[in-house]
Amino acid sequence: MAYQSLYRAYRPQRFSELVGQDHVVNALRAAVRDDRVGHAYLFSGPRGTGKTTSARILAKALNCLELGDDGDPCGECENCVAIADGTFFDLIELDAASSGNIASIQDIIEKTHTGLAPASRKKVFVIDEVHALGGGSSKTAPNALLKTLEEAPDHVVFVLATTNPENVLPTIRSRTQHFEFTLLTSEEIVNHLSDICGRENVVADPEALKVIASAAAGSVRDALSLLDQALAHDRTRLDGAAVAELFGGTAYEVRIEILTAIANEDTPEALISLAGLLDTGHDPRRVAEDLLRCARDIFILNAAGDRVVVSAPEEDHERLRDLARSLGNTTLVRIIETLGEAVTDMRGLEAADPRLVLEVALVRLVRRDAGPPLQTLLERVERLERAAGALASAPVAEPLIMPKRVASEPVAPLAAEAEAEADADAARSPRQSRPTIGALRRDAPASEPVSEPVREAKVEPEPVAAEPILNTTPPELRAVIDAWSEIVPDLPPATRGAIGGAVPVRIDGDVLIFGVAPELLIAAKPRFKSSADRVRDALVVKVKFNFKLNLEAAPHLSVAEPRVGQGVDLEDEESIDLSETVVAPEEDQSGPVHRLERELGGSVVEELSRKES
Repeated sequence: MAYQSLYRAYRPQRFSELVGQDHVVNALRAAVRDDRVGHAYLFSGPRGTGKTTSARILAKALNCLELGDDGDPCGECENCVAIADGTFFDLIELDAASSGNIASIQDIIEKTHTGLAPASRKKVFVIDEVHALGGGSSKTAPNALLKTLEEAPDHVVFVLATTNPENVLPTIRSRTQHFEFTLLTSEEIVNHLSDICGRENVVADPEALKVIASAAAGSVRDALSLLDQALAHDRTRLDGAAVAELFGGTAYEVRIEILTAIANEDTPEALISLAGLLDTGHDPRRVAEDLLRCARDIFILNAAGDRVVVSAPEEDHERLRDLARSLGNTTLVRIIETLGEAVTDMRGLEAADPRLVLEVALVRLVRRDAGPPLQTLLERVERLERAAGALASAPVAEPLIMPKRVASEPVAPLAAEAEAEADADAARSPRQSRPTIGALRRDAPASEPVSEPVREAKVEPEPVAAEPILNTTPPELRAVIDAWSEIVPDLPPATRGAIGGAVPVRIDGDVLIFGVAPELLIAAKPRFKSSADRVRDALVVKVKFNFKLNLEAAPHLSVAEPRVGQGVDLEDEESIDLSETVVAPEEDQSGPVHRLERELGGSVVEELSRKES
């Protein structure tokens, strides 16, 4: 008897023999048992997961002469044996990838109207790779099948199989019951291979079966083909080391060395390790795929712990976690993306030397500055955060204890002022305004020293006295600056935009002088004039106002931190006397200019009429 490959010799013949597709098996069994079989089915999923095999088992169950109570075909009656041998008259199979033209579809349509053989119960059409009907681009063949598929005779059942359901016409998908086949887990494949090895009287090393299952990537047919290839070397025994050398791909230790070199930013080490692999005959494409798989294991272990299954041995999990901590999630994502792009580039028809593609990818990964700017920035931030976390968790040295300050010791002016300001801020509510200039004049003269409560000295070192910007400013002007910072946010948007950058710089008697940037001077004049009484009321003192050109008072200057008295040459600058200001009469607020100012918060400096060209 001629030798049969394992995947053909051990092709399932009953629903109970299918591995890993319980959701499909249970539904089809129930449909056959309860006589509720649909007229059309669509089986989709990766290669080697049992789509065509399930279609043939369904054909057996629909025509079995001794159907079991659970909906499983007997496998021994005349019809079951004929289907298994491929001689059953009413099972028609078509490979759409090789013969899916319009003539083949017309032939199927004609056969749907022919009768059944004496022993047959259903005529079953199995169309494999249905997404390739008509060559994939032409819709003539699929459209020709559509009407028959929708209104098939009662004795006809269609089973369509495909690896690309998204390429099947939506109108065809809508007329079928769609079952999705899934890839098997490594454990399911190992158990299946172990059972077959037992039937073949092969002593199998469990590690050898794991290597084969990993290389099969979830496909039962691929796993049986690899097992066949391994048994070609020794029909009685599967040795773990021999199988690992045959199918294991890149040595695991070398993969870890390359990823460690990436973590250490060691370009020579990464390239030397890669060269050692490639010089011994490893395919660059396979090396890239193995590195990608290893990087995925590290990423999953770091993100999900042991709750998600990875291909790495369990004894190496802690080692991979350490590597994940060295790399960080951002770098791991970039490794996965870059290696994925390299694998795609090496598979292209116009790909350059695969070795060069992989070497360039590794150099880009080792040199963090060679990545995309945003990605590089994210990696730097992540490294700084990890470094900061390490410093925070490190033991802190004993602080130097400074001698306590005696109660009678004078407090440094800046420290006393800062403490008093902090206490005042804490006592006020967020919306409570600071004391105005008028209140300060009536209640607390500037020349009277403010009494300070005696505080317990703090153990931390005293702050280094920075240049006190406001400390050299008279108290009255400081109060004006504080009050001004409370006034500006409550002004209308247009007025705030025009005079918000003005800075109180000096008080001459009863005249308050503001420094205004040259670019805001034109807009500030009318706005300040119309708001003069409002500002005076808020300051609770009847002062007059003057403007001074201030070349350093830029529009972006914050009113909360004015640079008082800096860069203002009061003698040489033009002054605008507004000491006799009055409240401007109310203007019509319904015009387009006012609507723009209200909605956009801007200020129209000058309107120019559009001239006819």
